[in-house]
Amino acid sequence: MALMRTLIAAGLKRGRRSFFGIFLLMALTGAVLTFTASMYVDLNAREEAALAEIEAGDVYAVDAAANLNREVAAEIEALPEVSEARLNDALGVPVKYYRGDGTAVDKNPTSGTALVAWGDALDFRLFSEDGMSLVDEMPEPGPDEVYVPVSMQASPGVREGDELEVIVGDSTRRLAIAGFYEDPQMGTPFMEIKRYVVAARTFDEVAAEVDAAAAFDGETQKLFTSQAKLAAYRMAEINVRLTDEARAAGTTSSDLARIIAEEIAWANTASGMFASDTLVGYAMMVVVIGGAVMGVFALLLFAIALIICTHTVSTSIEEGYADYGTLKALGLPNRALRGMLVVEYAGVSLAGLAVGLALGSALVPLALPFFAQLTGVLASNVTPPALAIGLLAVLLALVAAVVALKTGKLARISPLVAFRGGAADVRFRSRGERPLGGSHLSLQLAVRAIMSAKRRYVGLAGCACVLCAFIVLVFGIGGTLRGENAAQDAFGMWESNLSITLASPDVDIAEVERVIEESSPIEKSWQEAFAMVSFGGESHSFAGLSDLTLVQGVTEGRLPEHDNEALVGTNLAKTMGLRVGDELTVDGADGKERRFVVSGLLSAMFNAGYGTILTYDGVRDLAGTAEEAAEPSRQYQLADPGAADEARAAVESRFGDAVDTRSTGMFADTTSMIDLIQQLFTVMGYAMAGVAAVLAFLAVSLIIGRMFTAERHDLGVYLALGFTSRALRLQLALRFFLVALVGCALGATAAALGGSWLMGQLFGLFGVSRFAIDANPLMVGGLTLGLALVFLVAAYASARKVRRVDVRELVAE
Repeated sequence: MALMRTLIAAGLKRGRRSFFGIFLLMALTGAVLTFTASMYVDLNAREEAALAEIEAGDVYAVDAAANLNREVAAEIEALPEVSEARLNDALGVPVKYYRGDGTAVDKNPTSGTALVAWGDALDFRLFSEDGMSLVDEMPEPGPDEVYVPVSMQASPGVREGDELEVIVGDSTRRLAIAGFYEDPQMGTPFMEIKRYVVAARTFDEVAAEVDAAAAFDGETQKLFTSQAKLAAYRMAEINVRLTDEARAAGTTSSDLARIIAEEIAWANTASGMFASDTLVGYAMMVVVIGGAVMGVFALLLFAIALIICTHTVSTSIEEGYADYGTLKALGLPNRALRGMLVVEYAGVSLAGLAVGLALGSALVPLALPFFAQLTGVLASNVTPPALAIGLLAVLLALVAAVVALKTGKLARISPLVAFRGGAADVRFRSRGERPLGGSHLSLQLAVRAIMSAKRRYVGLAGCACVLCAFIVLVFGIGGTLRGENAAQDAFGMWESNLSITLASPDVDIAEVERVIEESSPIEKSWQEAFAMVSFGGESHSFAGLSDLTLVQGVTEGRLPEHDNEALVGTNLAKTMGLRVGDELTVDGADGKERRFVVSGLLSAMFNAGYGTILTYDGVRDLAGTAEEAAEPSRQYQLADPGAADEARAAVESRFGDAVDTRSTGMFADTTSMIDLIQQLFTVMGYAMAGVAAVLAFLAVSLIIGRMFTAERHDLGVYLALGFTSRALRLQLALRFFLVALVGCALGATAAALGGSWLMGQLFGLFGVSRFAIDANPLMVGGLTLGLALVFLVAAYASARKVRRVDVRELVAE
């Protein structure tokens, strides 16, 4: 045992540079993987715990108060699978945000709002002032205060002390934002409903104004429409919980939603009903996407570390041929030698992964407050989750297995062959038959050196391949999302630069458009209709446009041309087993069945892939508004989007209160999130390029160090023949450049050909099944050549130790 410890220590000391590089890569791998796994596990765990703390239901529903009442709640509570159906009042009110100094916030949420009374709604928890923790109790807000979900910090971007303006008819009321609360149920910015908590007295006062204004007639079909965004009305929320027996029997929240839909007539016309599993999916959207990207990056680091491990083991055996033969001659068995190398590499990897585990765990608490804005919950991280430790254990076992496999060649070493320097096993023969000479001597020597010992360069080519593939993929995603409206097109959304709602019948829309065109020509004009329809146990979004050419994400089939045709989201089609030509049957607001022929499939982040596009008249018929006047709101795309503010100001100045310019576009409140995703991938592209350059230098330094030792005698011969140190460095650099260029080309080609499919699988979780990365040949070729040049520079810099080769020492040896 003492001999083994001595040999292991000697091996670690002799290869300390290589082992340090492996340690560093493993530490980075462990940190990224721990961070990613911890974020995913901790946020999911907190989501579940927070839902239990506030006693949220397994099914959540919201509807007009006239439809969702005590009688409906009693019917639901009578179901054998239900333990409680908790009903509370709410108010749907349009809102605008203002800074503390009174200036309007540029981006206001335009989705449905639910004003709820403190003490009547669920038992939420308030964030501390620094946003790093949750307070135990949530005090009642003041009469002119409001608590808003923490996601409001991300979109529209408000802070404590800013103001929320409640609009009821012609009257308004300003409420100061007194704090941000944790809402695991509806708190994510991806939900179409924003919930605000006010004092019970304030709620009653606003409710009285709503009743007096009589701005909304309480019909279900009008709850989530373009008109509803600008009206105030009474509504109700209900949280339905499973019994312990039903839960123990395996009944899920989705099962409960389906049971309610089958047994309760109200559910078939409910404006919004969601299983808790669905709500969790919305909350975790960004976490899943970010986790997938970070997970790929962690595997990239590990792949490079593993490649360097295999290369180092091979060259270590080649360098120590005589030493291993001597140890065998002294009686050390082959199994002991293999175990020695496995312990060295696995031990260094273990140390690196352990340091990475600690580092990743330390970073997680710092990132959790940021993710609270995207998920609605603030998680905690006390210890690394079992998932992170398990993944690191798998990686460690893989390192040990690969090293054990590579050390199998030790069995071929015999003392006699070792004493001859391994001449019987090592042969160098170039496939090139043309004689050397001419002005390209360095290039010819580099090619011959590569062809003579191809296996030495497999690891280098592998590093270049995975690095370039990842960079091309990230830059390809960034390229697709870069540019005006590019992200909206990629995610199947359409953008409205300006919304116009006629508040007076005396205003002519043609005159309004003439005023708009004084600022910018109108490129497109259309009307939108929107409805929430319940079927299959949950509510789904239906949208209709008077100009369907705005829809870009048709993956199969075509756009709807008739009112009985539907363009169905890919996830909804998968869930219901729908294909082009099949029928989609739903109940309209009048309770009558509607049948739609599936004209095509839609790739879009619309209702997470569960949304459906109809014709404009088709949605109005479904929502029960076909007999009424057309929607008073119109959407506009301007030839100069930057002139939107100017056009808005001109309309307000000309028409005053007779025209409302508040945004009513379907995706108007997604701008902040789209901008965040664009910035994320742009920054990630450049960051990954920098990381790739650092990894290239590290990999080249480790590989060339071993290669230099193995070829020391050959380099001495070159020097004796008159080659300069600069010429030899150039020759080594050319070797690495040529091999890296081949590896980069393979990686870039793989990413360009398969990247769109890969991202389609990832974004397909949220409806975007078709995502074409930017595979511009100039971009792909530039990244390929650029990374190969990084390997060239790294190799030339790392080969400076050629200067230390002394021919006299080699002769003496």
